[in-house]
Amino acid sequence: MGNIPLFIPKGIDKYFYNRNKELNKINFYLSGLHEDISQQLSITGYRGVGKTFLLHKIIKDINPNFLVTYIDISSIYSENDGTLNSTLLLTEILNKINQTLEEKDNSKFSKINNSIRNLITNIKLKKYDFNEITTIFDIPIPHYEDDYKKISKFVMQLPQKIVENTEEVDGFIIIMDEIQMLKQMKNSESFFWLLRSHNQFQTNVSYILTGSTSKTSEIIEMINGETGAFGGRMIQINIDPFTKEETYNYFKERMPEIQFTESGFERFYKCTRGIPAYINSFYNVLSSDILYDDEEIKNTFYTSIDQILVMWIKVWGTLNEYEKKIIITIMENDETTWNTIDSKTDFSTSTINKYLNSLQNKGIVSYKNKLYLLEDQMIKAWLEHEKEIRGFYPE
Repeated sequence: MGNIPLFIPKGIDKYFYNRNKELNKINFYLSGLHEDISQQLSITGYRGVGKTFLLHKIIKDINPNFLVTYIDISSIYSENDGTLNSTLLLTEILNKINQTLEEKDNSKFSKINNSIRNLITNIKLKKYDFNEITTIFDIPIPHYEDDYKKISKFVMQLPQKIVENTEEVDGFIIIMDEIQMLKQMKNSESFFWLLRSHNQFQTNVSYILTGSTSKTSEIIEMINGETGAFGGRMIQINIDPFTKEETYNYFKERMPEIQFTESGFERFYKCTRGIPAYINSFYNVLSSDILYDDEEIKNTFYTSIDQILVMWIKVWGTLNEYEKKIIITIMENDETTWNTIDSKTDFSTSTINKYLNSLQNKGIVSYKNKLYLLEDQMIKAWLEHEKEIRGFYPE
């Protein structure tokens, strides 16, 4: 009996399971790049459902005539001390494009124009110093005194120009993961319009935007809603948790040493809700010499809850006091309206609205039938357990 990795492993094929339908659908849309047809994709789903894992599988198996650049928005946010703006984002996209070109530095791609690679490699981030080069492939190159308009135009046009000027390349795919973090930018909406304004004229560049957020969240509406930048033109794909049958088959095929009674498996599925991150972390605390019934699963869950729900412990540590208070208020009230939150906290109207939106964009809170709900009941289970054991909620 071995452990299941909880993060992206090196041998991704060994742990890839049950997402062939989604994989084939995404690859079908991306294949249009061969015919100068670019499709833009929005991938949503619960935190821990396996979106990032799926994306890395796509990157690993991508057609050799496609270039792929992967940007983790949460890394940019954390590496810049909680600061995120359009300039930082554009600079990181440029750096990642450079990295993509370096990784493809082999005989097949030897004709990729060296001036592009050298140009990006030599960027001085604070001054936008492009070594006195004024143009490359007819794109104006901004110097340090130039404005945001020019640096944004350069970055947005670069992928298409690379394809057009490289016979070996049919398409450029840019993946932006954890897009819910873009709501931290003051001008996030203008960034999406910037993306759209250039992308609508590009036949060989596909963007994949994905994050731990619901398909009806404010950030998705801003990108792909009726009045959003892409106005419904983005193809939206939601990654669902495993069904009970899929979860059962997953254990039967990959973890046959774990034995359940019928009631034990029912309880296991109820605890994990078919979300792979929970299934895998729960598996790591199970034993092959125990027959798990309903009671045994419950005991194991609460005994090892910190290990099983380590994802939520990390998320909780990133929230501020306002977000934590709102979550606890929603958790403690069965039917939580905006007025309930207002009466149970001493926050101003603007503060409540600001952090409710933040929690919705992070995929933690949803709004349905005029009620605010926790998107994932696992955080409720962890918070209730912490209070029962310690006498207070974690700070």
